[in-house]
Amino acid sequence: MTDITGATADTMNNFIGLSAVLTGFATSIIAPTLDPVDIKSEYLPVFTQKITEESKDPTLVTTILQKYAALKAQQLSDQQIGTQMLAPDNGTNFVLACRKLIFMWYSGAWPTIIPATDKDPETTVSDMISAKSYTTGLVWQVMQAHPMGDSNYRYGYWAKSPAALSAYTGHQGGAV
Repeated sequence: MTDITGATADTMNNFIGLSAVLTGFATSIIAPTLDPVDIKSEYLPVFTQKITEESKDPTLVTTILQKYAALKAQQLSDQQIGTQMLAPDNGTNFVLACRKLIFMWYSGAWPTIIPATDKDPETTVSDMISAKSYTTGLVWQVMQAHPMGDSNYRYGYWAKSPAALSAYTGHQGGAV
């Protein structure tokens, strides 16, 4: 069965699971049961398209998601899976794709790395994916804040201390 993005349920589930492992957020935050924003359905096609174009490897995203699924099937901890997904022996393109996935979830933008020159150091620039991706970036939850001009909080919310970070990340202790 495929969803509106053309992704199979397994592909989307692996994308969500990998995203949760790499970002440190619970899957219930990445893909809540009641999900009117559905940012995951915007991110998966962007991730697939950009990684395929940049790596010039049409199988890289599938390889990444299959490796995640294989590690998950071994019942490893999220920390162990994350460590193995970012291991250098996976290859530069594989690891860079995983890092770009993290960047996308946190910022709502796609990163482009500009190589160093004789005059300038390597830099990263980014292009916002959409207005929706900007407002749903995980960085806002880590900061326990909201983007300028967009808030679900009631007037005067700032008079109270914010909830514990774990309320935003879905993990006890707020580990991200």
